[in-house]
Amino acid sequence: MKIIFIDPVFGISGDMTVSALVDAGVPFDGLQRVLSKVPGIPSMKPVRLTRGILSGVHLEIGRSSRHFSVAEMEKIITSLDAGQSVKDDALGMLALIVSAEAKVHGVSRDKVHFHELSHIDTVIDLVSVAYGMRSFGGDAVYCGPVPCGSGTITTSHGVLPNPPPVTLEVLKGHELIFYPENLELTTPTGAAIVAYYARKQGRVPPFREIGRGYGMGTYESSRPDVLRIFVGEAAGPVSDEEALVIETDIDDMEMEYLGAVIERIRSAGAIDVVHFPVSMKKGRTGVRVSVTADPSRFDTIVETIFAETTTFGLRWRTSSRRILRREETTITTSLGPVRVKKGFDRSGGLIKTHIEFDDVKKIADEKNIPYREALKQIRKETD
Repeated sequence: MKIIFIDPVFGISGDMTVSALVDAGVPFDGLQRVLSKVPGIPSMKPVRLTRGILSGVHLEIGRSSRHFSVAEMEKIITSLDAGQSVKDDALGMLALIVSAEAKVHGVSRDKVHFHELSHIDTVIDLVSVAYGMRSFGGDAVYCGPVPCGSGTITTSHGVLPNPPPVTLEVLKGHELIFYPENLELTTPTGAAIVAYYARKQGRVPPFREIGRGYGMGTYESSRPDVLRIFVGEAAGPVSDEEALVIETDIDDMEMEYLGAVIERIRSAGAIDVVHFPVSMKKGRTGVRVSVTADPSRFDTIVETIFAETTTFGLRWRTSSRRILRREETTITTSLGPVRVKKGFDRSGGLIKTHIEFDDVKKIADEKNIPYREALKQIRKETD
């Protein structure tokens, strides 16, 4: 199993991560090609810096006054000449930052306005990291405790506690470590990289190193301002993921609303939601709603269950789950493009494929043909 281990020696930011990935072997010319369609892209050059006995890469980015709205960033990323997985990853990290900004400022997602993060550097960082991570093709990503500073920092919002609320919101569920440094050791973009890629539970397994990179920052401190990334081969399977199972039993709710409620729970970040009949007290028939969720989504899902159902209480337990390594590709068929999910075993062998139902449904609805007929035709062309 190939793993990537992010070692944030003195924090993590977007540019430091990109620098470490380039130092570890990500082709810089490929990175430039992917970024070439970003409007107003400034010059970029990886330079080698030395801090004490450490040598690494620092990505120098030319000056630019270009800023983008969230919608513009999404449009730019979607239009890039890059693999769909790269664009999905970049958009996924951006979505984490947007959601955190919306929650911290108490506004809807469409009302979020970036300040420092609206700079073109944010797009460069997100796309570059997505390209670099996909270049290595790791089966799992791990990260050490995320360093945070203390005191206060000055931002466009004014003086804020360090680390800023948005960074903490993005990092919810990850292990943090605080240093007495009046510096923003971990930026919102760096936090989004960790939150999007790295497992929240489980220590990095023993591995054989096959690549290593150092990303150099510019802070002057008693500690080395460096981010280290390892690429390795684990001797055995990576550890399983921790999950929560949240359940509640309901017998006094209008059942015609249950399907819509289930969809809202899924939208709150649930991994899966099932419901089935149960016998409750006094012989009443009820429904058990069982939700599988990442621990970081616990509060949001619980709040959704209380808001959307009639229950006055619920229970939860810690569980584990094992999932196949998955890749998603888009295939062009005579009926239109469809996404195909591929599942791989521990040795990297393809053992199953799945055609995305939403794409089949969209095609069948647009062409006014039966779903089974659309699926049958698509299967012929994707086998």
